[in-house]
Order: sequence, then structure tokens, then C-alpha cells
Amino acid sequence: MRSLPLLQPRLLQARPGRRSPRRLLVMAGLFCSAAAEAQQATAQKAADAFGQRIGQESIGLYSESLVRGFNLQEAGNYRLDGAYFVRAANPSDAVVEGVQVKVGPNALDLDFPAPSGLVEYRLIPGERERTKLELGFQHLSDSNPRPYLRFHAARQSKDRDASLAVGFIGTHSARYIFGNEAEYYGLGLVPRLQMGDRWQLTGLLTRYEHRYQGDVGFTPAGTQPLPEPDRLKYLGQPWSRYDTRNSAYGLIAATAARDNAWDYRVSSLFSGVNRPRSDLNLFDAVTPQGHADAAIVVARGRRIDAWGHEAMASYDWTGERRRHELTLLARLRRSSYRNPRVDYLAIGPVSILDGRMPVVLADAATSTAQSRAAIDQYELGLGWQFLDQRGFALNLGARRAAIDQIARPALGPGQSRSSQAWLYNASAVAPLGERWTGFVATTRGIEEGVTAPENASNRFEVLAPILARQNELGLRWQARPDLALLAMAFEIEKPSPGFDGASAYRYLTEVSHRGIELSLAGHLSERLSLVAGLTRMRLRLRGELVDDAKIGKRPLGRSAEQALLSLNYRVAGLPGLSLDADANYYGARPADALNRFRTPGYTLLNLGARYRFDWHGTPAALRVRVYNAGNRYAWAAGTSGIQTYEPERRIMLSLTLGE
Repeated sequence: MRSLPLLQPRLLQARPGRRSPRRLLVMAGLFCSAAAEAQQATAQKAADAFGQRIGQESIGLYSESLVRGFNLQEAGNYRLDGAYFVRAANPSDAVVEGVQVKVGPNALDLDFPAPSGLVEYRLIPGERERTKLELGFQHLSDSNPRPYLRFHAARQSKDRDASLAVGFIGTHSARYIFGNEAEYYGLGLVPRLQMGDRWQLTGLLTRYEHRYQGDVGFTPAGTQPLPEPDRLKYLGQPWSRYDTRNSAYGLIAATAARDNAWDYRVSSLFSGVNRPRSDLNLFDAVTPQGHADAAIVVARGRRIDAWGHEAMASYDWTGERRRHELTLLARLRRSSYRNPRVDYLAIGPVSILDGRMPVVLADAATSTAQSRAAIDQYELGLGWQFLDQRGFALNLGARRAAIDQIARPALGPGQSRSSQAWLYNASAVAPLGERWTGFVATTRGIEEGVTAPENASNRFEVLAPILARQNELGLRWQARPDLALLAMAFEIEKPSPGFDGASAYRYLTEVSHRGIELSLAGHLSERLSLVAGLTRMRLRLRGELVDDAKIGKRPLGRSAEQALLSLNYRVAGLPGLSLDADANYYGARPADALNRFRTPGYTLLNLGARYRFDWHGTPAALRVRVYNAGNRYAWAAGTSGIQTYEPERRIMLSLTLGE
């Protein structure tokens, strides 16, 4: 629960009156984290190429939805300000200062890490008073530029023992990738209270409302490529909609870390989704000429409630040459699901190229009854971390987990199942020279069961949690103090879902992602910074269906290659002006279960500029960003076989006042 700086061994000696940092970052001296001030270019702040988001801008190979070929939003591995967080929906950006994807070296600091990686949300800070206002346009080149507002502020009491951070984000008019109209509003509060010399309480209360016309999905006829419909023309039913109200609230209580003493953290966090509607427009058997069979899935009344409770206690033994820390863990997770009532309305033959869609009535079909499910998960854990003055480090952990799952179908009797499993993590770090460091790690953990997609016969059913395993081996070369190269090899294994003979979405096979990662991040010169990364994987399915050639060896909708190159240049002679560009490559994806054809790989180019200046004593920044600058048209297959296209070129402009 605190920091053990490897490259600063002088800090290993306890000093009276001096507090250690709160988190146990075994790799703090080797794999430094990025700073978190949104006014600076995100690319300049990245310590590696694996992914982080500050405000609405992100940089890196990975995101909350894609890490090493897997969707972390499905895996359910989340922390919120270091506390255990069971996500029903993302916490609103009204209270989130930044997001970091923790995988490989930047996950070695974690107590009880997770396979496939972990997403860390950072709440808006309150340690100093500040006000920040961001006004922007999401589609500057359109006749309706789609304005939005983002606001953060923090105030403190006179004795500085209490603070309140507030945030807002919203717009009354947005347009999404399928031309669908949208609006969203988020509001949040983060109160903090210092209780005595050691305890700090952090509260969270946020609400996010989001409404837009239902998304659109396409599946091709046979192995034929899809045509290119107008990306600004909405092809769905005009009355279809996605309407969600997300809430998150809770409390984190933690002690300030001290050497040779017990430290504690207790948290209770809620995440909830109330989704009156979650429609999807489907176009099946699409030909290259644009002919298709249209339908719409109308889903009403979905709800997810998730609680995550955690208690941790740790004690460290700190000496002049080494430090040990022992951690005790108890967790409880409770999730309940109310699956929606579903209508499936067949519309009939249409053309997606002429843009003229017949409109059907929303009440033209009979809804299915609602089913329910619940999952309780209990964990007890013991962890130990060690750091030697010479730079050697160990991180070991073991947990015993029990899961109770109840399914209550709309018709027929309910079903329940219970299971138990041992979970573990182990990692070792060793200096290999003045500039070289190596590490090895292994993790076995529980991940969330996925939700069946809209084109499955059991659509919206929540599958059972699964066990996943990950092994890693890595090297870091510190070329210069401000430039580092990371190289890693990894393997992840877990059950993989797919469609059975009745079109139900089930766990049918095992999948392994075995690959390598490269990351180069830092400064090439005083004015030029770089973030570059590459992932190459061998993706393989195993099981009876593969052996019988009923499905292919490659998992549907997953790319084996991904690459990133991002540059940021501070212009000489024009203080405050910087230019940035990034290119992202996404490899080909199998587009059907038999691997008969693929959606091709493609590259997207984004360009931008930022001008920082002082406005009557207030820090300010003007930001322009061009997404998909080449206006590339590209299709990508998803894991359900439904394909979507990349959005058209988009120009964003924003003005930020404050910090």
C-alpha cells in the first residue's frame, strides 16, 4: 500500500516525521507513471505506449475496451483511486481526471493484479483549490458544430482538512459514428475529509444520463465485402434509442502510510445502470450492391446493480537495505442483473446505399419476458512484497475465491451453481546492468462473464465468470533518463465464447493469445517527444469444435497486430505552441467463425495543435484536433460477427481556462 522506489535506495531508511507514499509501487523507480494534468499534451506525458486517457484525449496501443486482444470492459478488472471497483458502467468523466491501462510493467506495483490487465480510474483531485472550464465543438466543420461543456472545480476548508471537488460534462447535441443524434449530461461530487493525523475519507457521488438513437450493425452476405454507405446518413429506425442512467457512489477510507506500522484501507463502492431502452438496428446478408435484410432489436428495462466491498491491512518492515510488506485482503462483490424485455422486429429487404428506410411501428411485436441473474463473489487474500537496495524485488499473492451464481429465467425453474478456486500472482524484478532491468510475472484470476450479443438467441444473457491465466517476461532499457524501451512476451489463456448450433452465445472453446509487445517512449530532443508501440500475437482456439473443423483456429473479430506512432513537437520561436500527430494501425480480423474471410487492416491518422497562453492571469489552452485526417473508410468485425465502420473525418476545437 506504499511506494518502494527501486532506484532511490536512500529512501529505504525510515525517517521520523516523514511519510511514505500510499501505494506499494514495486517498480516506481523503473516504470514511472505519467503526470496527470490535462493541459499538457497526452503524448508528452506517457511513460509507455500501453495506454492512458486524460480528459477526452487518449494515447497508447490499448484502451479500456482493448488490451492484448481482449475487452477489459468485459473482463471487469477495475480500480478507482486504488480501491476495488465492480463496474456496471464507466464512472462519469465528470469525476474522472484520467484513466490508465495497467498491463505488463506498470501492473507490477499492484497488490493482487489481474490477468489481461487492469483499468485504473483517477478521481478529480482536491488537494488544492482550482477551477477548470473547457468549452468545445465536437464537429467544427459541420453546419451544427455540436458544442459541449466540461467543468471541474475544487474548494477547501480554512484548516485544509476538508475539500470538495465537483465536475460536470454535457451537451444537448452530439452526433455519433452512425449519424445518430445524441445528448449526455454528467454531474459528480468528490468530498474528502482528513480525520486526525492518519485517516482520510474520500466520497463519490455521480450521475450520468445518456440518450441517443440506437446504434447500427452489419453482417455480410457470405464472404463478400461490405459496400460503403454514407457515414453521415442514419440508417436506423428514427424512433430507436439507447437511453441509460448510470450512477456511482461510495466511500473510501484509508490511512496515510507509515514505515514499520499497520496501514489500512476500507472501501464500499456502487455502480449501477438503469437502461429503459437499448435498441440495435441490424442489417443482415449485406451484398456489395447494398441490398440487405433489415431488423431491429428493441430492448426495454435492463438494469445492473453492482457493489464492491474491500478491506485491506498491510504492515511493512523497513530497514536501511531492504523492505518487506505483508498485506491481508477481504473482498465481497454482489451483482444483480435484470435482463431487458426484447422485441425482434423484421423489417425486410432494404438498400443501405440509397438511404431510404421503411419505418415500422415500435409496438409491432410482442416482448419476451424478463429474466434475472445474480452473482456473489467472496475473496480472502494474503500478499507479500519485497525490495532490496540493489534493485531486486518480489511480489507474491494468493487468494481463495468463492462464487455463487443464480439464474432466474423468464420461464421455468431457477438454476444456481457454486464454485471455488485458488487465485495467485507472482512477479520478480532484477537489475541486469546499469541500464537494463528484467522482470517475470504470472497471474491467475477471475474475470467477468460476457453478455450475449444482440444477434444471439439468448441475447443479453450474462454468462458465468471465468478463470484466466497470464504469463509475462519483459526487459526495460533506459536509453537516456528521458527515453525508455520496453520489450515483453506474454501469453493469456481463458475460455472463449461463440455461437452454438441453436445460435446461443456460450463458452465453447479455450483461447490463447501469445505475443510480443514493444514500447518506446520519451524525448528524442528538447522539443520532440515520442510514443511508439507494437503488438503482434498468435491467436488460437482449442476444443472439439476446432478439431471437427466446425469453426476456424482464429477467434472471430480479433486482430493479431496493432501499432502506434505518436509525435509531439514544441515549436521553436512560438512559446506555448505544440503540434502533434499519431498514426494507429489495426490488423486484419477474421469476419466469420470459419475464418473464410477477414476485414482488412487499416491505419488512421490524427493531427492536432495546442496553444497555451495566459489569459488575465489564468492559464489557458486552445486545442484543435483532426480525427481520421485522411477520412479513411474501414470496416472492422466484432467478436459477435457484427461489423461496424470507422467514423468519418472529424474536427474538434476546444478552449480550456484554468488548471
